[in-house]
Amino acid sequence: MMNPRAHWAMLLGAWAVSGCASAEPAPKGDGDGGALEIRHIRSATVLLTSKKAGRDDIRILVDPILADQGTEPPIEYSNDLPNPRIALPIDKNQLVKSVHAILLTHYHSDHFDGEAERILPKDILIFCQPYDEGQLRKKGFVNLRVVRDVVHWEGLTVSRYRASHYHGATGAPPFGESSSFFVQNNTDGVFFTGDAILDDQLTKSLHAAQPKTVVANTGECQFSKENPLLAPGATMTLTAAELKEMSRTLPHSKIVAVHMDAINHCQLTKRALRSYIENEKLGDHILVPNEGDTVLLR
Repeated sequence: MMNPRAHWAMLLGAWAVSGCASAEPAPKGDGDGGALEIRHIRSATVLLTSKKAGRDDIRILVDPILADQGTEPPIEYSNDLPNPRIALPIDKNQLVKSVHAILLTHYHSDHFDGEAERILPKDILIFCQPYDEGQLRKKGFVNLRVVRDVVHWEGLTVSRYRASHYHGATGAPPFGESSSFFVQNNTDGVFFTGDAILDDQLTKSLHAAQPKTVVANTGECQFSKENPLLAPGATMTLTAAELKEMSRTLPHSKIVAVHMDAINHCQLTKRALRSYIENEKLGDHILVPNEGDTVLLR
């Protein structure tokens, strides 16, 4: 298999990937649009930065999983391995200080863990779907912007699309609602699938948004043990084959694949996905960053 760094160097000029660097606190800015930058932190946790020449950047942390390696309980009905499975590539306190807002795609423990609930300021701005507002308020968070359809903030537009966490999802507990979000400034946009499968609902959302960049939650998450919630083997996040189909649906978009290696019920690894991408000749369309890598969108 080709070395991942060598493989990335062959991607189209629209991509640029840099290594891990320390996040420094940024003062709050007014957010009118410039280039967008994505930094993959771990699992589905992504730092989105709206950069503006000569002005303060705006930073949004998506789905914060901030616990130290192995300090959170496993997702049930899979195995007994504690979460997260891998370490953070960055100091969590520096990361928290650097951000202006949180975007929570849905309130599950592998997207908003106990450590995030503990160390995030209770008055930090959180963009969330309507279904999660009550739970967040019960946890003491007071500065919520509930996104039913579209909200505007600091020069950014945040649009919400309904998503299916698995085939046949109804939105009822314990899975509840899941959402995709499209974040845009004046020049760029990034579509976050959240935990979703590639059904008609997500396909229609992608067609409507026509994003240049998609941050796709993959990992082929599934239960392996009998349980009252979902049949073992039924996937709850995008599969490698669905990423391929998505790349065909949006041939001019770039897909950044995340949500791997860190949570015990995720079956697809970064290594396996990179091998699949190479075999299927999808390297111009799908990127698999390491934890800490930055993707510059030009």
